Amino acid sequence: MRAAGDALQNLLERLGISEQLRTYSALIHWDAVVGAQLAQVARPLRIDADTLWVAVKSHAWMQELTFHKRMILQRLNERVGAERFREIRFTVRAQLPTVFQREEEAPVGDAPPEPTLSDEEWAAVEANLQGVSDPDLRDALRRAQLASLRYQKQLEQRGWRRCSVCGCYHGDGSAVCFLCQRGV
Repeated sequence: MRAAGDALQNLLERLGISEQLRTYSALIHWDAVVGAQLAQVARPLRIDADTLWVAVKSHAWMQELTFHKRMILQRLNERVGAERFREIRFTVRAQLPTVFQREEEAPVGDAPPEPTLSDEEWAAVEANLQGVSDPDLRDALRRAQLASLRYQKQLEQRGWRRCSVCGCYHGDGSAVCFLCQRGV
C-alpha cells in the first residue's frame, strides 16, 4: 500500500498540484489549525498569492485574531509543509461562509438535485446561437451555455447571490460581494 501512496504523491508532484492539495487540505481542516472556538467565529474565504483572507463574525473577534496571527500562520504552514502563507487578512462578515466539508462527512441526500432548465431558458440559448452557422461550434456553445445556466442555478440553490454591483456570485448574505464592498 505504501508504494501506491508514493506513486500518487509522485503523480501529484509531476502534475504540479501537490502543494495546492496540501494548501486546501489545511483549509478543510481549519478547525484543527485554529481550534474549535475560533473556527466558530472565523473561516477562510480565499487565497490571494501568499495571503489568506479570513471572514470573522465581529470587529472584536477580528482584533482578537490579530493577536493570534503568527500562531495561525505557523500552524497553517506546518500543516501545508511549506512556507505557503506569509500574511493573513481578516474581514468582518455578518454571515460566515459555509465550513469546508470532506466528502465522507457530507450528509447523504443533502446535495440539491441537478437543476432543470425551463423552456424559456432553452429557447434563450437557442436564440443566442441562431447566428452560428458551424454545427460543431454551435453544439459546443450550446453545451457551454447550458452548463453555465445549470451551474448558476446550483449556486442559487445553495443560497449564493449575485452581487448587485459586479454580478458575480458570492456566498455571504449581503447584496454586494466582498470585493465590491472593499472597493477593489
